[in-house]
Amino acid sequence: MSKIFGIFRIRKEERLQALVVLLCIVALNGLFIYRLSPFFMQEGFGPYMKQLLHEFHLSGYDPLTYLAVTDWGTFYNVYRHPLLAFMVYPLYLLNWCLSSLLGVNCVQYVVALPVVVCSFYSYIFTYRIHREIIGISHRDAILMSVFYFSMAYIMLSVIVPDHFTISMFLLLLTFYVAGKCILQGRQLAWWQSALLFCVTAGVTLSNGVKTFLTGLFVNGRRFFHWRYLLLGVALPAALMWGFCQWEYRYYVLPGEQLRAKAKQQEEAKREKEISMMSAQEQKVVRQKQQQRKKVLARQAAKSGKPVKNFGFWKWTDITTSRLVTSYENLFGESIQFHQQHFLEDTLVFRPVFVRYDWKLSYVVEAVIVLFFLVGIWIGRRQRFLWMILSCFGFDMFIHLILGFGINEIFIMAPHWLFAVPFAIAYLLRFQVAGFRFQVLRLSVALLTLYLLAYNGYLLVDFLLSPINATL
Repeated sequence: MSKIFGIFRIRKEERLQALVVLLCIVALNGLFIYRLSPFFMQEGFGPYMKQLLHEFHLSGYDPLTYLAVTDWGTFYNVYRHPLLAFMVYPLYLLNWCLSSLLGVNCVQYVVALPVVVCSFYSYIFTYRIHREIIGISHRDAILMSVFYFSMAYIMLSVIVPDHFTISMFLLLLTFYVAGKCILQGRQLAWWQSALLFCVTAGVTLSNGVKTFLTGLFVNGRRFFHWRYLLLGVALPAALMWGFCQWEYRYYVLPGEQLRAKAKQQEEAKREKEISMMSAQEQKVVRQKQQQRKKVLARQAAKSGKPVKNFGFWKWTDITTSRLVTSYENLFGESIQFHQQHFLEDTLVFRPVFVRYDWKLSYVVEAVIVLFFLVGIWIGRRQRFLWMILSCFGFDMFIHLILGFGINEIFIMAPHWLFAVPFAIAYLLRFQVAGFRFQVLRLSVALLTLYLLAYNGYLLVDFLLSPINATL
C-alpha cells in the first residue's frame, strides 16, 4: 500500500513548482465559484436549478456533476460514463451534510475538491513523464509542463465541473505507470490492467481502450497470453458492459418511460387547449411552434448527419468539414481560444467554426503543429511515444473519422492534447546542446508565455464578468 500511495507523494524537486501550480489552480477555481455563487448562496436550491441550466455556458461542458452532487441521480449517459454517478455519490453525501448544516447549497466547494486535486496531480504526472520517462532536464520538464497547461482547454479543464479533468488525471497516471514499466523492463500485470481499465473506462468508456493500448505497448507479445487477455482484458470489459446494461435498465429506462408518458399527456392536453382557442389565437400558437421547430432544426444541423440514426451510430457525423475542423477546432480552439463567441456552447449559440481575429493566431498554431510533427519524427523509435500516439490516433479515429463530437472536438482536449507536448519534448531530448537547441527552447518558452497571457487573460476576464442569477 505504501508503494501505491507513495506515487502521490510530492518530491523535493517538485515542491516549489507544485506550490505555484496549486495556488494558480485554487485561484482559478475561486474565481469560478465566485462567478456562479449567486445561484447557490441562498437557502435551498429549488427554482434556481432551471436558471442555472439556462445561464451555465462554459463551451460544451455540462453542469451534470453539480446536479448529481446536489440531488444524486444517473444524470450522465450510462453507456459513456458507466461508473461516474457512483464515483460522485460520496460527494453527494458530503454536500448533503454541509447543506443541512449551513442552509445553502455547498456543491461548488464540494465539486471543486476533486477538480483541484485531479488538476494538480495531472500537472505532477505531466512533469514526471517529461522528467523521468522522456528524460529531459528538470528545467525543460517544467517548461513543457507549463506549456501543456497554458493550452486553452487544458487551462479551462482545471475549473469545469465535468468529468474531463478526472479523465485527464487517470490517463496521465496510467501513462506514467506504463512508462515506468517500459523503462524498467517490467510487464503490466493483468490485475493492474483490469484496475486501470475499471477506473478509466468507468469515467469515460472510450478511455478504457487507451488502457488496453497501453498494456499492448508495455507487454508486447505477452499481451496476447491467454491469462492476460482473459483476466486483464475480456473479463473487465464484459463486466463493464454488463454493468452498463443493468444501470440503464434499473436507473434510466423507468425514468425515460415516465417522461415519455408525461410528454404524451402534456401534448394531448396542449392540443385540447389549442382546439378551444379562437382561430387567431391558434394561428399565433402554431407560429410559435414552427419557430421552435426551426430553432431545434438549426441546432440539430450543427451536429451533422449521422451514419445511421439509432444506437451508437446516432453520435456519428459524416458532413462536418474535417479540414476546417483541423485548423479551427482541433489544433485551433483546443490550444488558443477564439475571441469571438468565447466559451459559447456550439449546440446553443456558437457556430461550429469561428475564425481568429488575428493572423498571428494561425502562425502560432502552424508553429506548434510543425514542432509536433518534427517531434514525432525525432522520437519515432521511442516505444513510449508510439503508445501515446496510438491513444491520440484512437481519439482522432472516433472524432475525425466517425465524427463523434466533432462539432465540439476541443472540449475533449484533455483526452488527447497531451500528445503534443510529449512529442515536442523529444525534440528537446535529442537536441541537447548548441544553437538549435537554444532556439528551440526559446521558441517553446515564447509560445508558452504567449498562450499563458492570451488564454489566461480571456479566461480570467470571463470569470470576473457578472452573471445573471435572478428569477
